[in-house]
Amino acid sequence: MKCAIYARVSTDEQGTSIVNQQEYFKDYISRNNFEIFDIYSDEAFSGTETTKRLSFQRLLEDGKSKRYDVLLAKSYSRFGRNQRETLTALAELFENGIRIIFVEDGLDSLKDKGMFGLFAWLAEQEARKISARIKMTWDIYNKEGKIHNTSATYGYDYDSSIKNFVVNEKEAETVRLIFDMYLRGEGVKRIALYLNENGICSKRGCKWQPVRIWNIITNEFYLGHLIQGKAKTIDVTIKKLDFVDKSKWIVHRNNHDAIVSDEIFQKAQEECKKRSDYLKQFNRERHSKTHLFSNIIKCKICGSSCAPRKTGKNKLLYYSCREYEIWGCSCGHRSNRILEQNLIPHIKSGLEMLADNNFKIIRDYYKHNNADNLQKKAKLSISTLDKQIEEQTKLSLSLLNSFTEGILGKNQFKLQNEVIEEKLTSLMQQREEMLHGQSKTAVTVDNEGNVIKAVEVLLGIDSSEWTNEMMKKVIRKINIDTPNKDIEIQFSYNTSSN
Repeated sequence: MKCAIYARVSTDEQGTSIVNQQEYFKDYISRNNFEIFDIYSDEAFSGTETTKRLSFQRLLEDGKSKRYDVLLAKSYSRFGRNQRETLTALAELFENGIRIIFVEDGLDSLKDKGMFGLFAWLAEQEARKISARIKMTWDIYNKEGKIHNTSATYGYDYDSSIKNFVVNEKEAETVRLIFDMYLRGEGVKRIALYLNENGICSKRGCKWQPVRIWNIITNEFYLGHLIQGKAKTIDVTIKKLDFVDKSKWIVHRNNHDAIVSDEIFQKAQEECKKRSDYLKQFNRERHSKTHLFSNIIKCKICGSSCAPRKTGKNKLLYYSCREYEIWGCSCGHRSNRILEQNLIPHIKSGLEMLADNNFKIIRDYYKHNNADNLQKKAKLSISTLDKQIEEQTKLSLSLLNSFTEGILGKNQFKLQNEVIEEKLTSLMQQREEMLHGQSKTAVTVDNEGNVIKAVEVLLGIDSSEWTNEMMKKVIRKINIDTPNKDIEIQFSYNTSSN
């Protein structure tokens, strides 16, 4: 039988050698008369990061193609520690007839498939313990000003002999140039363009983007301050960061040599605020008396607001994506704008659609989203939760009976009972939240009669008499994607028209 070997050493376990794991497997294979198909190894990656483990991904793809018959790993924790992702990977391999053996755990899918779920849970709990220990160490480092992230920002290098950052003079010249250009009135987009045109690359040899210029201008690191504790992970299996309030950051002043003076840095911050305040004037929540669709039109591609502008000899009014105006194509798309006179026919068509069949669309919406109907849905959800709670309670009693009758050992009972208790706690919490939320389930919408009346008013007058205030009574948002000829109107009660 063709056998695939998977070996992994994570960032927190560098003492364990990949080579030792591979030699261990070779001996096991020779004793079991397997034939080595390939050895897949990932070094310096956590078991919770399956997407970053390239060899792991290749292993799964080869398994789907049935290129091997047996998969060997030293233990479940070597294979993965993210319960959800690991079980999904195992299911895919099982479906393709791959036999899986975790040697140290004594797990073999030919006879122990039902135990894989339990070991997945245990592996994830161990990952959480390791993560907690690392976080505790980092918290101590943060308070003492010790550096645990040695990746140097642009303008600095990390010196391991002194365990601190030192100025990279060549890059520091570019940092000073960036501050100087910004204070002379240049925008971040123009500064990035200048650096790229003159062959000045980022630390990783990449082209500059406007957002990188902005990060340099606003980074207190260039004053010589080490700032730690800006963010933390939500959970070891969730890589999304939870950003910490600025008042709780840990700041160590004069930790390393500064590149810019405090005076220059403060002037740059004042300039940042000045430019930011100027841009905010295009995004104020108000009823504009000047422009019909002010604060209503959004760029469907990047989500930015579209600001009113005038162009041409006739000064025709149009609405343009603000992000594109500031960053150009760096915002991720080409020019996205629409003439007001071209948008009005779409609005008329949408209003006529609402008025069809005695405003059937609006009346149906209110009928299906009133408080009574939404509370019925909530009661149905609570009923489903009650059934799930009952099932878990029965499962807990069955487990207890098996333990008292000697069918289950103490450790196995304890582990499985913890899983059930965790599930029960989660279900009870969901039920409690659902009960408390019943009084708030009805969506907040405008009065049905007022919405219908507002539509009738707009259809009863010429579009030249429409106002921004009238628009906002009927329309919540208009998303435009003019490169793809896509206009989406979101009316004030969650109905949309394309």
